[in-house]
Amino acid sequence: MADREDPRAQTWNPDLYRDRASFVHRMASDLLELLAPRPGERVLDLGCGTGELTAQMARAGAKVVGVDSSPAMIQQARRAFPEATFQVGSGEALSFDREFDAVFSNAALHWMRRADATAQGIAGALRPGGRLVAEFGGKGCIATVCQALEEVLPRFGEDPKAWLPWYFPDVPTYVGVLAAAGLEARYAHLFDRPTPVEGDDGLAAWLRLFLSRLAEHLGAGWEDFARQVERRAAPVLFRDGRWVLDYVRLRVVAVKPS
Repeated sequence: MADREDPRAQTWNPDLYRDRASFVHRMASDLLELLAPRPGERVLDLGCGTGELTAQMARAGAKVVGVDSSPAMIQQARRAFPEATFQVGSGEALSFDREFDAVFSNAALHWMRRADATAQGIAGALRPGGRLVAEFGGKGCIATVCQALEEVLPRFGEDPKAWLPWYFPDVPTYVGVLAAAGLEARYAHLFDRPTPVEGDDGLAAWLRLFLSRLAEHLGAGWEDFARQVERRAAPVLFRDGRWVLDYVRLRVVAVKPS
């Protein structure tokens, strides 16, 4: 969820996301178990994407609102799950006022670089006693990919700092962000989660999906750019005939004091 006024802000292709990034929601089953949504409970799914997890929570009886900054992703979610509630909105500018018993977020908070504003919005959305259950990229996530990008981007006349859009904090940093917003961290864990991506073009497809504006910006130069990134990353990430990306996840559970 990035600022859509930024010309480098992320845009999303729901079809490509569905075809090449289904691992995002498939690998979140234990996070949903940690949330354990109860019938009648109001839950905000922050960064809901195409809505698969929103729909799962709704089927469990929770009253869920899925929010994402991408109109295309929300449109896809509404088509796929008409029984659920979705709306377009920025996670860095939430305006809910103590409406939810829980905020859930999977693989989205690392797109919200204004972490302080995001945490403040989450705290404001929660009722006293409400909880946050989230997992997102943490310190060291896709380090090999980022290193390759930092090496290749200058060859194309681009500043890496302008194009790497992610926020990957460590545990003390993010616990501090939550505390400043009035949320008490009850659990915070940083862990490696090597993540396979399908196909010989797995990394190239991943880059096109998650660096969409860069692909648009480079235009005809994109294919050469992606090949150069692949060559640098392959010695570490191409294993036994497939790409396995070096994901690191930060999982947190926090509460808003009663």
